[in-house]
Amino acid sequence: MVHRFHVGDTSHPQDRKIYQELDQLAGKIKEMGYIPDTDFVLHDVEEEQMEQFLFQHSEKIAVAYGIISTTPLKLIRIFKNLHVCGHCHTTMKYISMATGREIVVRDSNRFHHMKNRVCSCKDCW
Repeated sequence: MVHRFHVGDTSHPQDRKIYQELDQLAGKIKEMGYIPDTDFVLHDVEEEQMEQFLFQHSEKIAVAYGIISTTPLKLIRIFKNLHVCGHCHTTMKYISMATGREIVVRDSNRFHHMKNRVCSCKDCW
């Protein structure tokens, strides 16, 4: 089944569960040493709001949905029509480690196969 997500999307019937999962994931990866890179936020807003904006990117919404809607250890595939930003790339690697899930993100340039906080692109995206 295919689902489509957009930045800040709240149109999905499970949007509350998706955003709850995103909040939990953010907490888990911060405990692992992840630091949000707010340089990727192009709005002039407070630091806390910058972090919220970063976690509303479509691929993060998609991965949270994949986690809540599939069985543990199931591969999650995400197709993106744009280049994945550096923050999302780093976040997905941390999420793969925190959840024990393999995550494949296809962006406009290549496939990124993430497992245990390592990406197949060797961070040359």
